[in-house]
Amino acid sequence: MVPRHFSISALISIVALVSSVPVAHAEGRKLAVVVGVDTYRANSGLPALKHASGDAASLSEALRTQGFSVYEMTHEAARKPGQESLAPYIANMRDQIDGVLGYPNLGRDDSVIITLHGHGVQFELVDVQGNKTPKFYFCPADATIAEIKSADEITERHHLLPLDELYDELAKCTAATKLLIVDACRNDPSQPGVFRAGLASATLPKLPPPTGGTAAFFSCKASQRAVEDPNLRQGVFTHFLVEGLNGAADQPLANRPADGIITFAELSAYVANNTYAHVFEKYKVKQSPELRGDYDLNLPLGRVVQTKPKAAGIEFVRIEPGTFMMGGNEGDDEKPKHRVTITKPFYAGKYEVTVGQALAWLNSGVTIDADWVTDGGDYSPVKQSGSRWVLNAESKFWSSPEQPMQNISWHGAVAFCEWCTQQDAKFTYRLPTEAEWEYMARTESTTAYPWGDSLNGREANVDGNFPYGSSTKGPYLEVTTKVGAYEPNAFGLYDTVGNVWEWCSDWYGADYYASSPERDPRGPSSGSSRVLRGGSWFDSAISARSAVRLNSTPADRNYFFGFRVVCE
Repeated sequence: MVPRHFSISALISIVALVSSVPVAHAEGRKLAVVVGVDTYRANSGLPALKHASGDAASLSEALRTQGFSVYEMTHEAARKPGQESLAPYIANMRDQIDGVLGYPNLGRDDSVIITLHGHGVQFELVDVQGNKTPKFYFCPADATIAEIKSADEITERHHLLPLDELYDELAKCTAATKLLIVDACRNDPSQPGVFRAGLASATLPKLPPPTGGTAAFFSCKASQRAVEDPNLRQGVFTHFLVEGLNGAADQPLANRPADGIITFAELSAYVANNTYAHVFEKYKVKQSPELRGDYDLNLPLGRVVQTKPKAAGIEFVRIEPGTFMMGGNEGDDEKPKHRVTITKPFYAGKYEVTVGQALAWLNSGVTIDADWVTDGGDYSPVKQSGSRWVLNAESKFWSSPEQPMQNISWHGAVAFCEWCTQQDAKFTYRLPTEAEWEYMARTESTTAYPWGDSLNGREANVDGNFPYGSSTKGPYLEVTTKVGAYEPNAFGLYDTVGNVWEWCSDWYGADYYASSPERDPRGPSSGSSRVLRGGSWFDSAISARSAVRLNSTPADRNYFFGFRVVCE
């Protein structure tokens, strides 16, 4: 038979092997192996994927938050010194999985989770009578499916991991709670787009059941397709799975508030309802996650913890890892265009830091250096009045708490971030690196702006007298607008184009692009000026391109300099 990316190519399945566990059981050991594979060998028959390792990283983060000891197996994890055994090759995977499942004295209070993110394939095993039985395999990074036509032809040299093997190993494990998460076949390469597969057979698979009590949670029903949302940079189902585990799934009880415990019932309902609503509203198709098998609905899977930053009243958007083309062709210091990968998720301020948020910092009792913020003056949005900082009514710019903070130096922006970390020590608040800024501003675009190659003052707060590309003239406001006055980019971030230039953490290097590393570049180790990005109300549209780089001394304050906070 001709191989196909098996029917779970359109779904994510959670196969949970559980025994009856009292809801109030003691906190036991929590162990997890999380595998994510984006890159396969040349001529393997398996195309590269975009988000498998990112999904693995996101789920690993959520599991660590819930107290799991996580063995994260991705190419990125294996690049760390001494961690080469975490490369997602089949021998390494078997070693890690065997080690976790065979952990000494696992029992009624202990939990084990195995998750696989990457390609999966189905082949049919044909017996001597011609009877056909589907066999399912996960594809480690060293797997190959080239020229395989049936399961009878598969040997150890193909490096495919049979799900039957995992079922058998899980059945032997003595932990009471055992979960197998299979997030496989991310895309059918013949059907590009948001669907994980365009195959007509993209339905629920009849997976061979593992031994023991079984619960299976699929990302969609038969005849439906699972969606990957480019804005989320995840499969929609996976997005809500992680969000639910992070606490969003916790629901009130009868006549009582939510108890802070996330049960299997709460998680499955949260994921199913939100996946359906998100996909239907955005894509006008149906995706209905489905739960099957024998399971304890009251099985506790985690506890609610703070997972989102909350300092200074800033709204944050989670930015998933990804790869993009950084740089441009117009300015000498934009060249060369080069591939950059952001390997870890981070949170970015939905808006630029506002005057109101800056006033809260200035009046918080922290020591303020006089060189951080312009006090009064023709263009300053704030001034001192006695012992308090207030709006500057004499400013030539109309000023309100909702406008972006201006006239703040790099040192002042860093001090604001440090104040945020003091408020919420669970996160580290900082300025974005230059690479992070361009990544979150571009949202994978390779055009001059996130939405195309033209811009005027109607699309962003720039000097509309000098449009860019095919745009005609637009308004020139000669002042900042309230944050969020224009449309957001695909990540849900506002004003990455125009309004105020945004400070970045990096030192500026005119020729840094020529030698910067591909993964998580951080800028030169020293310098005399810091980088700003994004253009401003004062500048023409050409200065607001995603690739444009501005630099200024860290002590400089200017009426079109502002900043945005990120955190990790």
